[in-house]
Amino acid sequence: MKLDQKVSIVTGGGQGIGRAVCLALAQEGSDVLVADIVGETAYGVSGEIQQMGRKSIPFELDVTRKNQVEEMTEKALQAFNKIDILVNVAGIFVKSRIEDVSEEDWDRVIAVNLKGTFLCSQSVGKVMIKQGAGSIVNLASVAAHTPQIYSGAYSPSKAGVFLLTKIMAVEWAKYNIRVNAVSPGPIRTPMTDSIYNTEALRNGRARAIPLNRFGIPEEVARTIVFLASDDASYITGHAIAIDGGSLSSMFYLVGLLSAQ
Repeated sequence: MKLDQKVSIVTGGGQGIGRAVCLALAQEGSDVLVADIVGETAYGVSGEIQQMGRKSIPFELDVTRKNQVEEMTEKALQAFNKIDILVNVAGIFVKSRIEDVSEEDWDRVIAVNLKGTFLCSQSVGKVMIKQGAGSIVNLASVAAHTPQIYSGAYSPSKAGVFLLTKIMAVEWAKYNIRVNAVSPGPIRTPMTDSIYNTEALRNGRARAIPLNRFGIPEEVARTIVFLASDDASYITGHAIAIDGGSLSSMFYLVGLLSAQ
């Protein structure tokens, strides 16, 4: 197993991509602290991991609260004595055009997606610096790399995560800490289902993807496991797009529209 005797923390681990990441890490041998703002979901996923024969503890976490983040880190150390892997999945999306984004929504999206990633990485990163090793994987988005309508707060927050990933990778390389990101495209999760909430919308969005389908959380999770493992021991400061070809699809879309 790729992650035997490793200890991982996953934020946003209660559902969707986060849940898939927790289970994939456990399948590869890691013990996992499952953190989520909804405590019940964290307990549920933690129970699934325990049934797999791995150690796991749940933690109810608001990633925007520094005191809660520090408590999470301390709880992981008390339970497992070390932290090898941090996966920052926790995030929210508010659908809105730039002119309609409220100050409250802007602050909330930036706080959860960017500040939360920063606080968790800073807290766990200090532990990894003392250990002299660690791997952090952040959840960015294709929206971090190219303009996306109706995401006036979301895209900037994920662009911030992308650049924060690079900054941490450069600053912490001397401590043998690798920091990478994944940039998912449309993935079937509760969040995307709330955005593309009809079959017609989902089918229309899928036609704009070269692979002609949405991804699934397990496809993101497998990439995260790779980046967290020693298989990626010489990779740091990068973001892998898991998007069915979406970021490479400008001329594909031109051809698709021309054919209609």
